[in-house]
Amino acid sequence: MSDFLFGIFGGTALLMYGVDMMGEGLEHLSGGVMKKALQKLTGKLWKAFLAGIFLTALVQSSTAISVLSVGFVNSGIIELTQAIGIIYGANIGTTITAQFMALSFSFKLTAFALPIIALGFVLKIFSRKLQLQNVGHAIMGIGFMLLGLTILNSGIPYMEQNETIRYFFQKYASNTFIGIFLGIVTTALVHSSAATVGIVMLLGNAGLLTLPAAIALMFGDNIGTSVTALLASVNGNINAKRTAWGHALHNVIGVLIFLPFVGIFSDFIQSFTMMIQGSNNIQLQIANSHTIFNIMVALIFLPLNNYFVSLLKTIVKEKKPSGITEEVYIDKLLLDTPAAAIEGSMKEILRAMDTNREMLGAAVDSVIGNNLDNRDAVYDREKSVSCIHKDLTDYMVELSRRGVSQSDSIVIPGIIKCANYLERIADHTITTMKLQEKRYNGGLDFTDEALGELEQLNVELSSMSKLVSENITGFTEERHSKIKQMDENMDILTAKYSEAHVKRLEDGKCTIEESLVYLDIITNLERIANYLYKISRLCRYELQGISFV
Repeated sequence: MSDFLFGIFGGTALLMYGVDMMGEGLEHLSGGVMKKALQKLTGKLWKAFLAGIFLTALVQSSTAISVLSVGFVNSGIIELTQAIGIIYGANIGTTITAQFMALSFSFKLTAFALPIIALGFVLKIFSRKLQLQNVGHAIMGIGFMLLGLTILNSGIPYMEQNETIRYFFQKYASNTFIGIFLGIVTTALVHSSAATVGIVMLLGNAGLLTLPAAIALMFGDNIGTSVTALLASVNGNINAKRTAWGHALHNVIGVLIFLPFVGIFSDFIQSFTMMIQGSNNIQLQIANSHTIFNIMVALIFLPLNNYFVSLLKTIVKEKKPSGITEEVYIDKLLLDTPAAAIEGSMKEILRAMDTNREMLGAAVDSVIGNNLDNRDAVYDREKSVSCIHKDLTDYMVELSRRGVSQSDSIVIPGIIKCANYLERIADHTITTMKLQEKRYNGGLDFTDEALGELEQLNVELSSMSKLVSENITGFTEERHSKIKQMDENMDILTAKYSEAHVKRLEDGKCTIEESLVYLDIITNLERIANYLYKISRLCRYELQGISFV
């Protein structure tokens, strides 16, 4: 009895560990692919649907992808409609693991579990290339998964002979509603639908479960995968909560649609498996039922997606914020997926760029109008940039502690540098505002010529800032060259305007106090241009994962 219990718990642990390890290796291996998939996601539902299938096939965890979708929506990377589309696809993509398990039994792949682990270990430990190390990590995961199945399978004879166990499965597990409940609880506890389906296959092969009973457990397994996403959305924004509830309701409604037809669905799966694979093996039938069920539910929901999203908005209502809120694009839920975390961080950088541009425009407007009307707005925006700087730095430090690719290990310090430069720009803008306060309170005045020069510098900086934002979104050499030229032009203009101001001072058109304030302001504007150019240079190298020497 003790050997059986140790085998059940140990085998389940190995199976879960193997599935997670395989997913980690595949995720790190496909980080670049995942990033491209994220960038390609547009408003098209079918693209999000295909991306869900593709991404889940890569990382082999619908739970992970659904949690990731919550993080995407919470970070503003994708819209609610796209996130729901990803979830439709994720439920299909995760069934590949079940198909692999079924085939591993049919082709006796479980006998090669230890050699597969050994091969993965050699690649992971002795390879110098990170990609091969990730391949080794994934292969070791497959080996541990197969070893877990082997250990669980060794306990089947005991279960077949034990009258109590047989009675439990015949009396209770054969009940559709109890089966669904057991599936929900088991999957919610282990956070892996693949592990649950693997165990169901073993029980079916032992004759302890009929196909209808196995389908009921699979229904519960589908619902159980949404529990993790619901928990992950607790601290998220309204759309993150809607995404999590979308995942849960999609699975629950799908089960309710098929529940009255379990017998018919079971007969169809048996006929389908015999016709396509020429086999009546119950493990193949369970794997096929898992895949076909999720495909059919997705096909039902896709044409009705707009209605489903409207239902989610009705059920999960938005509360009116008590004050002004700002969208934040970084989310801790994304840290386990570096490509997504970096994508969110880039959006946060763009938010800081927009804030700095508005802040600088407001400060210069106060200088040109000789007032302090924008002072509070400028200081508030500076606090916002400071928060972004701190949050981004902490986020990147936390991300660097996770397993990241060589390219991402270059991007991370690049983002930290960019956050520092954005903070410096905000500091120079605040200095400009403080100089205006000094000028206003001291009754100092600028000539019309000086104000015209300041306006010209502001226009140049605003155009430069917009080009840098475009380079953050998608770098081009032509744009970078233009930014470099504008930075050089700012240096030339600053020198030219400084000389012109000295001439005005000599002609008695302004006082020394006014001159000092004016020269300090244009010096600050020149330094802002320098930092904008530095950010563009980061876009050329570090932010693309290219080391700059």
